[in-house]
Amino acid sequence: MKTQELIEIDKFKELILDMYRGFPNWRYFGMVEAVIKSEEDRTRLIKSGFLVREKSTKVFQYSLGPNSLSLVSAWKTEELTMQIWALTFMLVGIALLTYLFTFKPHL
Repeated sequence: MKTQELIEIDKFKELILDMYRGFPNWRYFGMVEAVIKSEEDRTRLIKSGFLVREKSTKVFQYSLGPNSLSLVSAWKTEELTMQIWALTFMLVGIALLTYLFTFKPHL
Protein backbone atom coordinates (compact mmCIF):
# COMPACT_ATOMS: atom_id res chain seq x y z
CA MET A 1 0.00 0.00 0.00
CA LYS A 2 1.04 3.54 -0.59
CA THR A 3 1.76 5.81 2.34
CA GLN A 4 -1.16 8.09 1.42
CA GLU A 5 -3.56 5.12 1.53
CA LEU A 6 -2.25 4.12 4.97
CA ILE A 7 -2.80 7.66 6.24
CA GLU A 8 -6.40 7.61 4.97
CA ILE A 9 -7.03 4.21 6.58
CA ASP A 10 -5.58 5.44 9.86
CA LYS A 11 -7.77 8.57 9.73
CA PHE A 12 -10.87 6.46 9.08
CA LYS A 13 -9.99 4.09 11.92
CA GLU A 14 -9.36 7.02 14.26
CA LEU A 15 -12.71 8.60 13.29
CA ILE A 16 -14.68 5.40 13.90
CA LEU A 17 -12.95 4.78 17.24
CA ASP A 18 -13.62 8.38 18.30
CA MET A 19 -17.27 8.01 17.33
CA TYR A 20 -17.39 4.77 19.31
CA ARG A 21 -16.29 6.61 22.46
CA GLY A 22 -19.41 8.79 22.21
CA PHE A 23 -21.76 6.07 21.04
CA PRO A 24 -24.81 6.16 21.18
CA ASN A 25 -25.32 9.63 22.65
CA TRP A 26 -23.13 11.84 20.44
CA ARG A 27 -23.74 12.92 16.86
CA TYR A 28 -20.88 14.12 14.68
CA PHE A 29 -20.73 16.66 11.90
CA GLY A 30 -17.76 18.14 10.15
CA MET A 31 -15.39 15.42 11.29
CA VAL A 32 -16.97 12.78 9.07
CA GLU A 33 -16.86 15.05 6.03
CA ALA A 34 -13.21 15.91 6.75
CA VAL A 35 -12.15 12.25 6.76
CA ILE A 36 -14.59 10.79 4.23
CA LYS A 37 -14.42 13.51 1.62
CA SER A 38 -16.63 11.98 -1.08
CA GLU A 39 -20.42 12.10 -0.68
CA GLU A 40 -20.53 8.88 -2.68
CA ASP A 41 -18.28 7.13 -0.14
CA ARG A 42 -20.36 8.42 2.77
CA THR A 43 -23.53 7.17 1.06
CA ARG A 44 -21.95 3.73 0.55
CA LEU A 45 -20.97 3.58 4.22
CA ILE A 46 -24.54 4.50 5.20
CA LYS A 47 -26.04 1.86 2.89
CA SER A 48 -23.57 -0.71 4.26
CA GLY A 49 -24.64 0.05 7.82
CA PHE A 50 -21.37 1.59 9.01
CA LEU A 51 -22.80 5.10 9.45
CA VAL A 52 -26.20 6.57 10.21
CA ARG A 53 -27.02 10.05 8.89
CA GLU A 54 -29.64 12.35 10.39
CA LYS A 55 -30.69 15.79 9.24
CA SER A 56 -30.49 18.39 12.00
CA THR A 57 -31.36 22.02 11.24
CA LYS A 58 -29.12 22.71 8.24
CA VAL A 59 -26.39 20.09 8.65
CA PHE A 60 -26.15 16.32 8.53
CA GLN A 61 -25.14 14.58 11.71
CA TYR A 62 -23.58 11.14 11.75
CA SER A 63 -23.42 8.34 14.25
CA LEU A 64 -22.23 4.76 14.10
CA GLY A 65 -24.32 2.16 12.37
CA PRO A 66 -24.66 -1.44 13.57
CA ASN A 67 -21.88 -2.77 11.31
CA SER A 68 -19.37 -0.31 12.78
CA LEU A 69 -19.64 -1.99 16.14
CA SER A 70 -18.32 -5.27 14.75
CA LEU A 71 -15.52 -3.32 13.05
CA VAL A 72 -14.57 -1.67 16.35
CA SER A 73 -14.72 -5.06 18.05
CA ALA A 74 -12.33 -6.50 15.46
CA TRP A 75 -9.90 -3.61 15.95
CA LYS A 76 -10.04 -3.97 19.74
CA THR A 77 -9.47 -7.72 19.41
CA GLU A 78 -6.48 -7.07 17.13
CA GLU A 79 -5.05 -4.64 19.71
CA LEU A 80 -5.58 -7.14 22.52
CA THR A 81 -3.95 -9.92 20.47
CA MET A 82 -0.84 -7.80 19.93
CA GLN A 83 -0.63 -7.09 23.67
CA ILE A 84 -0.98 -10.79 24.46
CA TRP A 85 1.83 -11.60 21.99
CA ALA A 86 4.09 -9.02 23.65
CA LEU A 87 3.32 -10.36 27.12
CA THR A 88 3.90 -13.93 25.97
CA PHE A 89 7.36 -13.10 24.62
CA MET A 90 8.16 -11.21 27.79
CA LEU A 91 7.13 -14.19 29.93
CA VAL A 92 9.18 -16.58 27.79
CA GLY A 93 12.17 -14.28 28.25
CA ILE A 94 11.67 -14.16 32.01
CA ALA A 95 11.33 -17.96 32.12
CA LEU A 96 14.57 -18.40 30.15
CA LEU A 97 16.43 -15.96 32.37
CA THR A 98 15.08 -17.68 35.47
CA TYR A 99 16.18 -21.06 34.15
CA LEU A 100 19.66 -19.82 33.22
CA PHE A 101 20.28 -18.16 36.57
CA THR A 102 18.91 -20.95 38.73
CA PHE A 103 20.50 -23.86 36.86
CA LYS A 104 23.44 -25.21 38.87
CA PRO A 105 25.68 -27.66 37.04
CA HIS A 106 26.87 -30.68 39.05
CA LEU A 107 30.62 -30.69 39.48
